[in-house]
Amino acid sequence: MSKEQMTETQNATEEMLEAEVELAEEAIEETVSELEALKAEKEKLYDQYVRAVAESQNVARRAEIDVANAHKYALDKFVKDLLPIIDAMELEMKAVDENSSEELKRFREGSQLMYKMLLGACEKYGVKQLNPEGEKLNPELHQAISIIPHEGFETNQIITVAQHGYLLNDRLIRPAQVIVAK
Repeated sequence: MSKEQMTETQNATEEMLEAEVELAEEAIEETVSELEALKAEKEKLYDQYVRAVAESQNVARRAEIDVANAHKYALDKFVKDLLPIIDAMELEMKAVDENSSEELKRFREGSQLMYKMLLGACEKYGVKQLNPEGEKLNPELHQAISIIPHEGFETNQIITVAQHGYLLNDRLIRPAQVIVAK
């Protein structure tokens, strides 16, 4: 082989190697860009996964709270329907005074017994009667229907309870209607 042929062969080999190096570099660049794209997609999918898990936990937590509240306050409407009956019994007992006939006194005693039984049954299910007489006015639990000057009572002290208030599991069902000292 002559020198010229060797040089040509060497040049051809170098050109082939350069072409192969360029192809390899292009393949590496392509692989790197594909890898970066896959990493970005993986991060996006992982973020979606984390958000979906958090959302499902939030939904489960909200559902638990809703179910607990539904159990806790299921009697709300029933209690509201009972309150006028309790009020009527209180008025009836006030109407029959101690100076009434023996028959009316026995009727009053029976009414008081039924009243106590009804309040006891209500308390058993989380209903508490508010009787704030003598306490300070609390606008979250009491509704002042009248303010009158009265000696012996401090300002905003409750003189009389016109209508009892009620709580169901510590949630206000009806505020107590009260007369307050000025």
